[in-house]
Amino acid sequence: MEKGYLVGGRYEILGTLGEGGMANVYLANDTLLNRKVAVKALRYDLQDDESVKRRFGREAKATSGLSNPNIVNVLDVGNDNGVQYIVIEYVDGPNLKKYIRTHFPISYHEVVDIMKQICMAVSDAHEHGIIHRDLKPENILVDEKKDPIQVKVSDFGIALALSERSITRTNSLLGSVHYMSPEQIKGRSATVLSDIYALGIILFELLTKHVPFTGDTAVTVALKHSKEEMPDLRKIDPNIPQPLENAVLKATAKDPDQRYQSVKEMCDDLNTCLMPERADEPKFIPTPINNLEETRVMEPLDEAVEKSKAPEKKPQKMSRKRKLILLASIVPLVLILFIVAMVIKSNQETTVPDLFNLTVKQANVMLKSSNLSVGDVSKENDDDVDAGHVIKSIPAKGLKLKNGARVNLVVSLGATYYKMPKLVGKQYEDVSDNLKKRGFKVKVDYQSTNQYEAGTIVKQSIPSGKKVVTKNKSLTLTVAKVKTVKPKVVKVRDLTGYNLKSIQDYASETKLTLSTSYQYSDEIEEGLLISQTPTANSTISQGGTLSVVISKGADPDKSSSSDKDDNDSSSNSNSSSSGTSTVNKDITIPYDSSGSNNVSIYISDANHSINNVYKTMTITADTPVTLSFNLKDGQTGSYIVERNNKTVLGGSVNG
Repeated sequence: MEKGYLVGGRYEILGTLGEGGMANVYLANDTLLNRKVAVKALRYDLQDDESVKRRFGREAKATSGLSNPNIVNVLDVGNDNGVQYIVIEYVDGPNLKKYIRTHFPISYHEVVDIMKQICMAVSDAHEHGIIHRDLKPENILVDEKKDPIQVKVSDFGIALALSERSITRTNSLLGSVHYMSPEQIKGRSATVLSDIYALGIILFELLTKHVPFTGDTAVTVALKHSKEEMPDLRKIDPNIPQPLENAVLKATAKDPDQRYQSVKEMCDDLNTCLMPERADEPKFIPTPINNLEETRVMEPLDEAVEKSKAPEKKPQKMSRKRKLILLASIVPLVLILFIVAMVIKSNQETTVPDLFNLTVKQANVMLKSSNLSVGDVSKENDDDVDAGHVIKSIPAKGLKLKNGARVNLVVSLGATYYKMPKLVGKQYEDVSDNLKKRGFKVKVDYQSTNQYEAGTIVKQSIPSGKKVVTKNKSLTLTVAKVKTVKPKVVKVRDLTGYNLKSIQDYASETKLTLSTSYQYSDEIEEGLLISQTPTANSTISQGGTLSVVISKGADPDKSSSSDKDDNDSSSNSNSSSSGTSTVNKDITIPYDSSGSNNVSIYISDANHSINNVYKTMTITADTPVTLSFNLKDGQTGSYIVERNNKTVLGGSVNG
């Protein structure tokens, strides 16, 4: 990848950090979070190897769940134009290999501290079911800015794909084979104990600056791991405490059963190996393994030639009878030995290998190499395993079986597809539990609307009818919530001196509902405001009712009454009899739910004309109103109620 290239549209390549047997590592800038990261991209020559690509992606996703201060965090996994990549945290410092070269000799206390940090990281991974498989100083990064230094282990499980390729790929595996356990070299699956063996080799290198076994080829180094004893550490450095040498010897025992049985056990041992009370500890000597496959040393060629040139002694002739007797005694013996060998072989046990995610053909080869064979093959759906690949074996990996036993396989039919139902219009609470149980990762967005009831799904990111694999599938649902609009508050103006037209314009401008009534006034000119509710400078919500009283001018009846004040008592009596009286009429104005209800009331009495508006108002429900009529003796009053310019009520009253 060239400098400046944007991986996945996000990570800008700044330079190259290193090249490995499986992946190239680049320094990059996360343009989204503006921080330095390391991008590990699968090598181009491995891009066509489907098994490598599958394991690269799967193992990276598995290790992204690890969270430990001594483990390099996996930040992202992706695919850029066919190139798989992993984004990991960037540690600004050398790997442990370079650190050893530049800081050797390292104090025993620092060696133990470094190993304890590595052990804690590997132990955490083992507890999560993840085996590293390729522990070596090149995969351990050192942050020298911390005091004391902090080490971080990277590449958990990534090397599995490469380790399954032939060890004759010298360029790819020469670095890793120096730390590879004897059982891995013999083709067996890596285990927790394989990682412990690698930890022992790393500890040896921290103490001596070099690995215990070297050679020109990977095969040469591999054979030394299988056959040769570990070099004597105390001959290299007589000052190494015996318990510390014992930790190396126990971790690197050829027989896995003689090693530490867990990384935690090794870490606990390292915790006390420098204590004075352990100074006189005897040397740990692993029990030798009787290896039936021991390599035989060939006789030198020149000796064989000399022997062939030496004069041969003529054998004495054996009689025919003696030959028959000898043959008759040998044949049963050979048969007995053959039967014994077959019985022994049939009673020998072997271990079921790890067959997960292999094809049936690959699983068959693996089983044959372990003296086992394929039994019944059943099939079932699995969201994590590709179709045609092994989900599990029965019995499971690691169990002991007799040679020749059959192992049943469960093979994947591929992911289970789910036909997406129509969710729009349904209540979220009614469907959410079922969606989550099916494996969806449900995200909820809310939308304010008055068109749907609150809690109703109004949009779904996966359309109905589409078939999807539900496990960890992201599904976004847009759910309705009631639109809440905070009413705008209006400060009421002082309308003194305003006429009705100006007041109506003001009410329209401020979006207030106007209610108008009329009264006589000797002080306020006809057509101008007498009073207002709410009062000036008070507040009212937009849409609220502004009630005003408009002057009708001086009361004519009061004027007539004033002119007759000087008349006699009989005249007063006549005036009284010809005066007005107030008659009240209670009505209920019906509400129309189809829209707004603007009401105008017209009355006819001694003071009002049926052609002029008596009162206006806006109603939101059936509204009771009391109408007051000023009627002279024998006069009939009348009223009309219009709602949205249509007459809804009318009637008359008698004085």
